[in-house]
Amino acid sequence: PFKVLHGGVSALIAESLASMGAHMASGFKRVAGVQLTINHLKSAELGDLVRAVATPINLGKTIQVWQVRLWKVKEVQSDDGRDHDADHHHHNNSTSSSSSIMISSSTVTLLCNLPVPDHAKHAGDALKNSASKL
Repeated sequence: PFKVLHGGVSALIAESLASMGAHMASGFKRVAGVQLTINHLKSAELGDLVRAVATPINLGKTIQVWQVRLWKVKEVQSDDGRDHDADHHHHNNSTSSSSSIMISSSTVTLLCNLPVPDHAKHAGDALKNSASKL
């Protein structure tokens, strides 16, 4: 009703991205989130483009810790006068930091290396297929 990104959705995105990263980093073993902390710094309004970046902090065999940041992406105008999404892959350079605003920062801790049950053996196939194309 307030037309802003709900904090619960930011938390869902953070845990989902960290879980996918941990699943891949653990050799596609089952993972389970055990702790999520999130700081909501700014708002994103309906229609804003939001980019999420998950970065591993610790890739242990049993415990992994991931940092997930969400950025509100600003449109930048190129020399040809057209609007383009700014390149936000590297948030520490002056171009991208001036064209994006961090809206949340999360830390996600996951228990990894869990056995995959027989009924879920193929659950990660789509992720494996996507990852192999990177």
